[in-house]
Amino acid sequence: MEIRARADELIAEHVAGSAAAAAIPIPVVDLVAVTAVQLSLLRKLGRLYGADVGVGAQGALAVGLLGAALPRVAASALKILPGIGWIGGAAVQMALSGAATWALANALRDQLEHPELDREAADGADVARTLARVERLWRRGLLDADEYARLRRELFDSV
Repeated sequence: MEIRARADELIAEHVAGSAAAAAIPIPVVDLVAVTAVQLSLLRKLGRLYGADVGVGAQGALAVGLLGAALPRVAASALKILPGIGWIGGAAVQMALSGAATWALANALRDQLEHPELDREAADGADVARTLARVERLWRRGLLDADEYARLRRELFDSV
């Protein structure tokens, strides 16, 4: 089985597991279970692609986990209400947890399959920082207009 197909399979299994974990009727325990499923998936995808993915290894993933937590906390809190609160909270949380798991997994898979895109983004950020420095030097009068234009041209040509 090719790597991409196995990754799709892992993602599908863990999206279902994440949604099932979100249905746990005990507030906060459900959040812990969903997060555990997501972290398991991220580690397994990393191993599949030959990368070491730790809990804090990918800043974007950490942000994604935190970003998905707020709506999940609100949905989990609805479970405190008897009857309809639990049903509504569980349904919302199952959907949000499955979607967040899918999004996190696909973001990591894209990064693992195309590491050059991450480097290109970093290179672009380096050029942007250097361009900002050159512009500050020009505004302060430390570069004349010709030097400023030449440096800008060189920076844009390097991208």
